[in-house]
Amino acid sequence: MTQIDNFNLTEKFILLAMHPDKARYKISDQALNAGLIGSILLDLSKEDKLLIKNKMLQAKSSYSIMSTTHNQILSIIQQSEKERNIKIWIQKLSMKSGAYRKKILEGLRDKGLIKIEYKKFLFIPYLKAYLIKKNERLNLIDQIREILIYSKKPDTEMASLLGMVEACKMYPIIARDRTERKNFQKKLKEIIKSDLIASGVDQVIKEMQAAITAAVMVSTVAATSGSR
Repeated sequence: MTQIDNFNLTEKFILLAMHPDKARYKISDQALNAGLIGSILLDLSKEDKLLIKNKMLQAKSSYSIMSTTHNQILSIIQQSEKERNIKIWIQKLSMKSGAYRKKILEGLRDKGLIKIEYKKFLFIPYLKAYLIKKNERLNLIDQIREILIYSKKPDTEMASLLGMVEACKMYPIIARDRTERKNFQKKLKEIIKSDLIASGVDQVIKEMQAAITAAVMVSTVAATSGSR
């Protein structure tokens, strides 16, 4: 067992999305933000803190032991006066995804996987995160590749991570060439539709895809309007 096997889904998602050599990510900001929130919701659902019913989220508790970020998001959902569906929660919580991601990154730093440099630009603070233990990320990619290449049955945790890869279009991260990318994309879609993905998890994945698509459309329209 490697160190990463003990990490939650959110930590695995962030590590997978990180560039192995540079302080940036291998996926779009929209996918990163929605994927972060989606992975936290899946973690909370696995912890049996959230109930997913007819696409609506209901908090079963106000406390999570996973991390301060998980606990914070669970409390927001639990204290909400209005019941919202998964897509709305992903969109709403994604507005502060930068702050949530910072806490997750600091947790990964404390576990020795990354290093963080704190910077300022025009008095605005930001951080740069670099991978230290690259083998942990490579091990995670190898686990995913083994499932897709050899049609191995994934456990619940890995099935959820595969759903994240599909929802956030992370195929280039795990594929070595265009042919593999096409094959992996096909297999991932089949896994999402199969009974390997638990009920509730598939709803989060689908709503995450919708939230990402909506965010991309909004950013595209904004960019087009700004260029006129």
